[in-house]
Order: sequence, then structure tokens, then C-alpha cells
Amino acid sequence: MNETLRRTWPAVLTAVVASLYVWIGLTAHGWDRILGLAGGPVVLAALVAAHRSLPGAMALLAVGALPLAVTTWWSIATPVLAVLVLLLGWFAIRNLSRPRRDTASVTTSEPRP
Repeated sequence: MNETLRRTWPAVLTAVVASLYVWIGLTAHGWDRILGLAGGPVVLAALVAAHRSLPGAMALLAVGALPLAVTTWWSIATPVLAVLVLLLGWFAIRNLSRPRRDTASVTTSEPRP
């Protein structure tokens, strides 16, 4: 697995689960609709904020994931999605906040043909 793929797959999976949050928001009613429609974009904002602030990104991730799971605790889907968002988002934010390794500066002992 190359470096780019290793760094981005958790972010892609987190974005997919965030879109499921929006989908739940579209089908829900009342507060669940508001929390679902707002939670997905907040989770995506956490991925964007990971480049600038690790604590801020983690806070956005929790604010985006937990309210819908708490208000729909009786369901099995939303708490499981919240756990997925928190786990995948944690890995994604951790990978995105790390500085990239510069692979172009690595020299090999043999010249390329």
C-alpha cells in the first residue's frame, strides 16, 4: 500500500459514513432531521480542520457524530454509525494531521535505467 492510499482511505470511509448521516437526516423528522443533516457536514468539516488543528478536528468529529446517536439511542443503526464515524474519523484525522513524508528525497543506491 502506498503512502497516499494509506493516508486517505480512512478519510474516504469517514466521508461515506458522514453521507449516511445526511441520508438518515433526510428520512427523519423533527430534531433527528436537523441533527442528521447538520452532523454529516460537521464530520466533513472535521476532516478539513485536521490539517490545521488536531484538537479542533476531534471536537468537530464528536459534535457531528454524537448528538444524532444520543437522540436515536433506541435504534441500532445510528449508534453503530456514530462508533464508525468516531473510529474512522480518529484514524483519518490522525493521518491527515501528520506531516507528509517526503518520498522524493529518498535516494537509491542503484541508478534507474
